[in-house]
Amino acid sequence: MKKINHTILFYDLSACIFAGKNMNNNLVLSPEVDKALEFIRAINVPEMEDSILVGRKFYEGFIPMAGEPEEIFSIEEQAISSSDGSTFNIRIYRPSGQPLLPAVLYFHGGWFNAGSLDTHDRPLRTLARLSGSIVISVDYRLAPEYPFPIGLNDCCAALEWVVDQAATLGIDAANIALMGDSAGGALATVVARKATVGMGINIRCQVLIYPVTDSSLSTKSWKQFADGPNLTLEGAEIAWDLYTPDLINRNHPDAAPLLAIDLSGLPPALIITAEYDPLRDEAIQYAQQLRSAGVEVKLTEYAGMVHGFFQMGGIIAAGRQAVEEAAAYLASNR
Repeated sequence: MKKINHTILFYDLSACIFAGKNMNNNLVLSPEVDKALEFIRAINVPEMEDSILVGRKFYEGFIPMAGEPEEIFSIEEQAISSSDGSTFNIRIYRPSGQPLLPAVLYFHGGWFNAGSLDTHDRPLRTLARLSGSIVISVDYRLAPEYPFPIGLNDCCAALEWVVDQAATLGIDAANIALMGDSAGGALATVVARKATVGMGINIRCQVLIYPVTDSSLSTKSWKQFADGPNLTLEGAEIAWDLYTPDLINRNHPDAAPLLAIDLSGLPPALIITAEYDPLRDEAIQYAQQLRSAGVEVKLTEYAGMVHGFFQMGGIIAAGRQAVEEAAAYLASNR
């Protein structure tokens, strides 16, 4: 594992996941958002020497903000193989016993170095119920132990496995969507491009929640929200160093999808952004590039929201609305 100087406060490191310690005093935050940020600041993590593990444990502390877990028809886990023969886990959320259902592959956020099946479990239960789709959450391997493109390869392998096993899983193989938040949004759109261009798999649509698309960290929103709330520029720089330690990969279109030359033929997309999110502008730029390539895009910005609100539906009403919007979009694009 790549070592980071653990004299860096874990809040600084965890900023590359969510919780920035410095607030932008010019922002007008709703009482709900203030409550969520107070929750984040109160997360208590045991002292550990390994800063990466501290950051991951800190991120797990976000789980209660999604609200109580919904009951759902069935949940199961399986281990599947990646292209290098290693295994990783997936979690399958089934909303009903209906024999043939559409499917959604979900790639979680966490700046490519954190997140798990558990960090996104609660919103995905709701997503499965509301969309009427089987949701398959992918526990791709994380940086820095597994830098780019290992996690991406896991996501591609998960898609191939779902297509191969569709009949057994009760999935309509012609009705598969991709979805992800933040770093998972980057993975989702790259997998969509690879499916379209090289894998011969038809993806019906993609849902990208405040996706990472650009490694330059140079947009207006990165300058405006360099000190948070939630994501910070310092944390983002750390995250990219962990994910792409070989600098030649930093501007690879499979790492930074905004740099892809040809986006034509990709499936329609819903892109959700947050007004007070440093990732906002690169997500908007990606939407513009998709539209320029002839791809149908619905772009929704949630006013007054911060990065991560999709996972905060137990505190922030807009988080629940974002899950509902995503579910409605998936249901309407079958």
